[in-house]
Amino acid sequence: MDRNATVFITGASTGIGKTCALYLDRIGFHVFAGVRKNIDGDALKQESSDRLQTIIIDVIDTASVQAAVSEVTRLTKNQLFGLINNAGIAFGGPLEIVPIQEIKRLLEVNVIGVLAVTKAFLPLLRQSRGRIINMGSTSGLLALPCLSTYAASKFALEAITDSLRVELGPFGISVIIIEAGNIETPIWEKGVAVTNQIADAACPEILRLYKPLIEFSKQTALNSPKLPAEKVARVVSKVLHARKPKGRYIIGTDARLFKLVRHVPCLVRDWIILKIIPNYGHKN
Repeated sequence: MDRNATVFITGASTGIGKTCALYLDRIGFHVFAGVRKNIDGDALKQESSDRLQTIIIDVIDTASVQAAVSEVTRLTKNQLFGLINNAGIAFGGPLEIVPIQEIKRLLEVNVIGVLAVTKAFLPLLRQSRGRIINMGSTSGLLALPCLSTYAASKFALEAITDSLRVELGPFGISVIIIEAGNIETPIWEKGVAVTNQIADAACPEILRLYKPLIEFSKQTALNSPKLPAEKVARVVSKVLHARKPKGRYIIGTDARLFKLVRHVPCLVRDWIILKIIPNYGHKN
């Protein structure tokens, strides 16, 4: 098997991960799709070719990660070329009402999970002089209110990518981040559901202070225009096929706008953001 045809994707049960797995499978890659549950793996197999193989992995469980590496090593005979770090969770909420355990959970999945999986797969990737693709976000370009925890995780991915790109470059490993704008996936509805749970458990007096911000954040998440997930899958394919991939790939008009806005002076930028949130900070 050609080493360039083998990839492992985390978080392939739904959304961008699933779309990438099916798209890469369709164009001839040998895809190892990381899922957390057998039922998700079975559903994915129904939509794929016989080449696609599912691997059970929980990115925050050390034993699970090591078992996945062992299985991929055995099945590929040390020929893995691409690692796509896609697994992640998202939710919004003002810091004052977000439980610390939820903050820890998000950062553990979105940051520690990426580091753990990448570290575990490095021997395989070094042997193949392969590629690491980290799935970033506009929240790694510009941190909006109500998204401090999620944005922290995506800014961390930017830093991880920048550091590892140089650290691993001498071994022939390319490290790339995809900075995607709003993409049509179930993550938005899931995130809003978690935000609702957090708000329901909050102190009513504190919740009242942040209610306009929470409602604006939820409506923005659910109603903003979104691109199909296959746009991301096509860029992932481009990265895997490129002779010399770029360090960053940006997807979507909103992502390009965020990249520009982050260079606006802080006071001006903050004033603009506050102005577009109805009734936030107004005295009742």
